[in-house]
Amino acid sequence: MNELVICRHRSVDGEGVTTVLTVDREGVVTKTDPNLSVVLGYSRGDIEGRPLKQLIASAEDNPLSPDYASYHDSGRPMTVTLRHGRGYFLAARVTVRKARLPRPSTRPQTAPTAQVVPKQVPSAGRSAERENIAQTKAMLAHIRSSLADGSLPLEFQPIEGLASRSGGLCFEILARLRGVDNDGSTMAPAEFLPLIERFELSKRLDRQVIKQALCHLYRHPQVAESMGYCGFNLSLGSLQDRSFPGFIARALEKTGLNPESLCFEIPAHHAVTYTADCRQICRMLRRLGCKTALDGAGNSMDSYRLAGRLPVDYIKLAPQLLEGLRNEPTHLVMMEALQRIANSTGKVTIATAVENDIARQRVQNLGIHMIQGRLVSQPRPLKDLGTAAQGAWSTGAIA
Repeated sequence: MNELVICRHRSVDGEGVTTVLTVDREGVVTKTDPNLSVVLGYSRGDIEGRPLKQLIASAEDNPLSPDYASYHDSGRPMTVTLRHGRGYFLAARVTVRKARLPRPSTRPQTAPTAQVVPKQVPSAGRSAERENIAQTKAMLAHIRSSLADGSLPLEFQPIEGLASRSGGLCFEILARLRGVDNDGSTMAPAEFLPLIERFELSKRLDRQVIKQALCHLYRHPQVAESMGYCGFNLSLGSLQDRSFPGFIARALEKTGLNPESLCFEIPAHHAVTYTADCRQICRMLRRLGCKTALDGAGNSMDSYRLAGRLPVDYIKLAPQLLEGLRNEPTHLVMMEALQRIANSTGKVTIATAVENDIARQRVQNLGIHMIQGRLVSQPRPLKDLGTAAQGAWSTGAIA
């Protein structure tokens, strides 16, 4: 059991303040102190029970940061790059020392009390826990392998224009993962995204999805030339990554694709919590000529405010607004409010999860510009985009 004494030495609030983290042999933080929020910006619940490695900048984030083992086992102080709770990196002085064990009590012994027998964990419970750990490790290895060899079975879902049909092919790229058993099946995002976010692989996933999609478009210039909207979902990791616009700039330079046809979709719940980061990434992508969208507008009151103020080009309505349209008449009013915001700020609205003709007619009456959902098309393999398998969609059914 070790203790890490962390001291900030930058000229900001918290300079000279130290915090102590207790770490077990497995590298998991077991105890913190009250100065944690001042020095690193985390709460106790954010850190305790999590691997210490998640606090330390990886070589991908900062190639100059030392390896975890190099100072954890050395016993000497080192300058280490750490992740702050607000999303940026900071340099701190870290010293490792042995944890201070509690001193034995010198109080006189009292009469013996009844011995408390610890509750035994059933063997079946321990077996289930071991099985869950093994499954998690197998899934994590599968995810890392898929990201490394670039074999994500991506899909796309068409988007249809209601007001005009001259905007070119419009679609959203959807991330998928092959089944662990390699039986030809694919996994939906709900099955693998929680694990990717837990182990901070979301930034790598975003970049791999973009790489594969842009390479496909490069190989099918007839699609790229007629493309009006190619949407990509962005994770929080990419939104806070200042090197992300540079990655996009290099990709555009290599492929020669039109940046105006690429749109990067920002989840509304991230925009509400990390407004400054989202505003910055929107501006940087706009300098490259790319478009941005607020995805999930209407899922909170704050998202209405951001729909008008955030420098995005598209407003994608939250699926919940369409799904509850029949039982919640107020959803129609909420969509009308978002459409008015879009009209007053020159933005384009996209209604998602449009499943039937009734929903289509209602959003069309509101003046919504575009729709996406199973009424337009089911998600389809990206490999079909640019081939004869496109069928009716390639004849102009999509704006």
